Amino acid sequence: MSTGSAIARGIGRGAVVLMATGALAGLATSSASASEVAVTLTAPAGGYVVGAKVMIDAKVSPTLFGLPWERVTLRDNGTCFFSGFQGFMVGFYTTWTPTTEGSHVITLTQGLQSASQTVTVAAAPPGTPTPTPGTYGCDGAGSIGTGSFGS
Repeated sequence: MSTGSAIARGIGRGAVVLMATGALAGLATSSASASEVAVTLTAPAGGYVVGAKVMIDAKVSPTLFGLPWERVTLRDNGTCFFSGFQGFMVGFYTTWTPTTEGSHVITLTQGLQSASQTVTVAAAPPGTPTPTPGTYGCDGAGSIGTGSFGS
């Protein structure tokens, strides 16, 4: 084996490593720049009313290689009602049941990104029991993303 061929092989291996590193960096950059979150609430049949479940469609950004690195949190006027780690999913559905009337800002947060929607909730009819607010995963434990969450 000549010294020239050993050097050529070393340069070739170095080039392969350099190209792979560049490709991974490009993937991370393109994933971050194309990332976007969105939250859409769908009113139930009688509109937004205290005690009536509201469907939430949340769109989140895929993380690098789909690993569960980023926490996804839903808040009602700043109070957490759903939180979990995002993994392979790019969206999920869950429900929210308003417990008070008035204006509610529902905010979806993933990493440094957030999206929100504001809705106005009407009072429940007289005699309707007031629901207890949910706090799925809000204690910090969360859950691993499986592609679908629900409450």
